[in-house]
Amino acid sequence: MPKLIILGAGAPHHGKLPAALNEARSGTSILQWQLDACSVDIKDTLFVAGYKSNSIKTRHPDLPIVVNEHWESTGSATSLFTAPFGYDEPLLVCYSDVLFRSSIPKALTSCEADIAVAWDSAWKHRYVGRNANDLLHRELVMANKGYLTRLGENLPVDWANGEFIGLVRFSPAALKFISTFKEYPPESLRKSHLSEYIEYLRANGLSIAGVDVAGDWAEYNAPQDIARFILGTKAETLSRLRGMMSHAVIQDQEAFSVQEWQANPNLVIHNIVDHFGDQPLVVRSSAHSEDSFDASNAGGYDSVLNVLPGPALKDAIQQVILSYGKSDNSDQVLVQPMVSNVQVSGVAFTRTLVHGAPWYVINYETNGNTEAITSGASTDHRTLLLRRQTADTITLPEPRLAGLIKGLLEIETLLEYDALDIEFAIDAADTVHILQVRPIAVDRTASNLDDKTCDHFLQQAKMRWKTLSALPPHLPGKAAPIYGVMPDWNPAEIIGTTPSALAKSLYRYLILDETWATQRAEYGYRDVRPAPLLTEFAGHPYIDVRASFASFIPANVPEALAGRLLDFTTNWLRHHPELHDKIEFDVVPTCLGPNFNRWEQRLLHEGGFKPEEVGILKRELSSITSNAFYRCQRDLDFIEQLEQRFETLKANTALAPLERARLLLGDCRRLGTLPFAHLARSSFIAVTLLKEAEATGAISRAARESFLSTIRTVSHQFTDDAHATAVGELSWETFIDRYGHLRPGTYDITSPRYDADPERYLRPLVEQSQSIHHTPQHRDAWQLERKKFFREIKCIGLPSDPEVVERFLRQSIEGREYAKFAFSRNLSAALEAFAHAGDEMGLKREQLANLPLDALLNLDMASLSLEDSVEHLCKQADQALRNRRVAAACEMPPLLKSIAELDTFILGADQPNFIGSNSVTASCLDLSQECTRNSTNVADYIVLIPQADPGYDWLFGQNIAGLITLYGGANSHMAIRAAEFSIPAAIGIGEKRYRELLKARVIELSPVNGLLRVVQ
Repeated sequence: MPKLIILGAGAPHHGKLPAALNEARSGTSILQWQLDACSVDIKDTLFVAGYKSNSIKTRHPDLPIVVNEHWESTGSATSLFTAPFGYDEPLLVCYSDVLFRSSIPKALTSCEADIAVAWDSAWKHRYVGRNANDLLHRELVMANKGYLTRLGENLPVDWANGEFIGLVRFSPAALKFISTFKEYPPESLRKSHLSEYIEYLRANGLSIAGVDVAGDWAEYNAPQDIARFILGTKAETLSRLRGMMSHAVIQDQEAFSVQEWQANPNLVIHNIVDHFGDQPLVVRSSAHSEDSFDASNAGGYDSVLNVLPGPALKDAIQQVILSYGKSDNSDQVLVQPMVSNVQVSGVAFTRTLVHGAPWYVINYETNGNTEAITSGASTDHRTLLLRRQTADTITLPEPRLAGLIKGLLEIETLLEYDALDIEFAIDAADTVHILQVRPIAVDRTASNLDDKTCDHFLQQAKMRWKTLSALPPHLPGKAAPIYGVMPDWNPAEIIGTTPSALAKSLYRYLILDETWATQRAEYGYRDVRPAPLLTEFAGHPYIDVRASFASFIPANVPEALAGRLLDFTTNWLRHHPELHDKIEFDVVPTCLGPNFNRWEQRLLHEGGFKPEEVGILKRELSSITSNAFYRCQRDLDFIEQLEQRFETLKANTALAPLERARLLLGDCRRLGTLPFAHLARSSFIAVTLLKEAEATGAISRAARESFLSTIRTVSHQFTDDAHATAVGELSWETFIDRYGHLRPGTYDITSPRYDADPERYLRPLVEQSQSIHHTPQHRDAWQLERKKFFREIKCIGLPSDPEVVERFLRQSIEGREYAKFAFSRNLSAALEAFAHAGDEMGLKREQLANLPLDALLNLDMASLSLEDSVEHLCKQADQALRNRRVAAACEMPPLLKSIAELDTFILGADQPNFIGSNSVTASCLDLSQECTRNSTNVADYIVLIPQADPGYDWLFGQNIAGLITLYGGANSHMAIRAAEFSIPAAIGIGEKRYRELLKARVIELSPVNGLLRVVQ
């Protein structure tokens, strides 16, 4: 006869499978949990089935099953009558969808009453945020001094002391009483729940004792309840999961409380040694404050590895307890065997931290240190991102993590919860060891992000990839598609990875639709028009690398050779993805410099090109490079025309806002961004000549930095004018007028201009200007070595007249910054004109930001009434904002090399572009967060900003200790300005390292040593 009867006849709520079938991915079910908790073998159990009974029989062939043939029209009381059972020993009965601790059946068994019922006095907490239908199925109880005085679904809520959890123990006496009418039970109980049947027995004189579980149970119908039930302290969680997993191993453990340790440390040590012998151990924290749904103290307390029994064990335990600070007596310490032969270790998040989006995020490394990731001590690790929808089927780019994914899926299934933070290790036999399971302590209740929407975005991205995969006929060669956020005009640096619709369309209009290609053709490179440079995947802007690389091939290179060059360079980037932000320095030869021999050797030995083919490329690049020495003034003349026309437009106050914006942007594209693109290309050539002269030993690093420190861009003028304002030589109003058009986000209409809040952006610059002293480093080095530089470039056939060369170096580098300053004035004014037009129509800046440029420029030509047009724009902006939020949640690689990377990819540690010779260790400041709090006190901080946008020029006048940017290249605006001001900088450090630094308090930055690390 059974000792446990599980009632699972009825259909579960919300169309879920029965709890007994809840093992589709793990092989372990709630059924097994119930057997373990009741200390009952499967042969001593009887399952009463009904709904999907055949599936249950198939899934559990060893489980004794009877079927309630009338399960659709009867209740759980009738299911109990269906089951055969004896009358000589106690019988446990439970619902199939509940979880409980082993202590509860023990407590029920110790009761002397005829019937003992498990109930929950904390029941109301379970229903906060629950589905309304759940409230209709409550079985309530009234309790008094350890006994239950009434039970049932119809019990008034305001009478109830708690909820029946679906677990009861019948004594032999109760079972004998039941036997008297089991064959013909009262018809009124036919559709009743078990609690109502127990109430009937109570009314017939049987005593009913109650055991209060006080919230410590879970129902399968409420997934988060299950997770909260199983997840406790580190020790409790691992202990509860240990016997349930088949795809991963959880080590045996000895856990004890602080109180137990303080009462008898020798007994604790004895138990540990008796359990584990002399094998190496790990002593780990397991405090109540460490892992919860509301807060995480991950890494906040000590763990001690490789501890041998003896004095070291006692010291390690004491160290862990002391790390708690003011510990609670119930806080625990966890001791386990060390996992040996670890090959891979790290931390896995089963959803993204910021958005809770459906991606696995696995930070891992391969040095065998199981604490390196969590402690922040890792110096060489990677991050695998895997879209959840494809986790079961896709081939991983890191095969050693395949077993881990199975383990993660299993844990999620066991917990019915999928927002978890899991520490792991993988040994030499590919066995996955789970070291920690905790909930991700991030509140995302306001995000309202739907997984299906993210999946839809990724499916659309795949369709777009297939559409764009064929090489356009006007591009040479057979290169496969490849896209990046940083190559060439790097949108990630300028407009961000999920820009607004207006910023994105402005960037297209001003540069990326045609201006970029026009500049290349005019400069002497291949004409690739029509070839828009920008495309999108899942709302993220990407540069078409094939079009970009093709546009760097000189125009006179024969077609066949051009095709082979494009194929070779795109494949080089494919195999060296870490170079995605250093394209023109390390992937594609775009000019002739002193170190061109490295390109020759690569093309000859790696690319299989013939010497005469390399000679053609070198000759054509030499022509382009030589011509660059003489064109800067022509481009600067266009910028001067732009400034004159700007003053004319500024004076014309009669222009309507939209017409003003149209004219400003037209001038900006023709007279601003096109000459700026020319100057930017010339500036790149100038910087390349200096860098390669240093690389060949023609000049020293000190000489190169000496020259750059004498460059006087608009940033230096900015600082000089701030000083002039401070001493009264320049009026405050003039200073604002000159620099007020700048904004931290050049293309972002919601980013405030400096003149919108001059006290915040400009006043500190003036106040601190007198204490700022940027002394050029190695002041005389350039003067001592400049002649060697001239000789070096003469040797490769470039102009070498000192006056021509120095004028080119200065005009190109300074001119590039000046041109950006000038055209951004037009752009900024156009954004303000749009804002003015928006005010007239009742549209806020946030709405305008989510409208594309053509929607605004064509508004005055719309056939709809103004009122209908505005309504249409509002709907369009709302949809664009929703799409942008989803795009921000979608994880995308910085370099997209295949369609498979839309599902899974690895983020490596990007090599920063280091600037400067000084080293600095200082507190760091995430400026994007500080700005939201209106903080401008950045002096003596190492400042972190996402984009290397020149709208952050105000930083250079505030004595910052150093600068770190997420995006940005070796020749970016911020790189030039950091060199100009002799400020240590790491430009374009990559997403993985940037995320790590955001958690730091103190950073060491040493460009000369190529060092960037967290100190605290």
